[in-house]
Amino acid sequence: MRRAIHTRRARGFTLIEVMVAVSILAIVTTLTWASFKQTFNTKSAIEAQAGRYRTVRLALERMARELSMVYVSQNEDTSQPERRTRLVGKHHGDIDDVLFSYFGHQRLYQDANEADTALVSYYAARDRDDSRKQNLMRRETRRLSYLKIDEQPGEADIVCDDVVKLKIDYYDHRDKVWREEWVTTALDGQPDRLPSKIRITLTVHDERGKEVPFQTEVRVAMSEPLNNQPKNLAVTGVGQPPAPTNSGQSGAPGGPPPPNGNPQASAPTTPQTPAVFGR
Repeated sequence: MRRAIHTRRARGFTLIEVMVAVSILAIVTTLTWASFKQTFNTKSAIEAQAGRYRTVRLALERMARELSMVYVSQNEDTSQPERRTRLVGKHHGDIDDVLFSYFGHQRLYQDANEADTALVSYYAARDRDDSRKQNLMRRETRRLSYLKIDEQPGEADIVCDDVVKLKIDYYDHRDKVWREEWVTTALDGQPDRLPSKIRITLTVHDERGKEVPFQTEVRVAMSEPLNNQPKNLAVTGVGQPPAPTNSGQSGAPGGPPPPNGNPQASAPTTPQTPAVFGR
């Protein structure tokens, strides 16, 4: 009797019991892993969305900051084919182009042959790895020049990748309207004047492939052109030559002609005051 009881206690699990236990463990593990995978996917999607929005926000902030420092000058050499200072905004399909001069160039080296003013251009270019995508590019020169921006030394980099649309509108404070284009170098455009505000609308693809627009608006700090000469010399009186004075003598510029051709007749006479002596 004791031997039979000891034998029954030493017996292990049957194959069915092991299979049932393994099945239950597999089911619990699968449910747990599915929950963790969903959490990881959600975390990755949120991080991708945050990174994408951060890229767009930095691109808009950079464009807004640089466009706020745009300026034009009337002290130009008109014999040159290009203007050194300008604002040329063109509407091209889905992505607009803009070329402008501004005061925000940063010199990376102390003795670099560069200036605080430069030309900046924003334009679209196809992605090298995927030709179906368009990237927003930025090119900046090292100084102002009368050459075209493509002929000047400078660096180009990607501001925002996979851009769908870029629309730039310019507010004309004279006519109180928003314009799609602004050209300061053409007579039929807006010669030598800048818009008071610029609106930028950037549309990109999010992490799910959906088009999402972002918009910002910036005010131009110097909407009037720079000019060392006063606009109205007659009002200011600065820079005018001295006006000729009429001395009243014959032969003097602006003087009346002598009567009867006698020069002595027109000679001015000084009244004599009689001397008075006291007693």
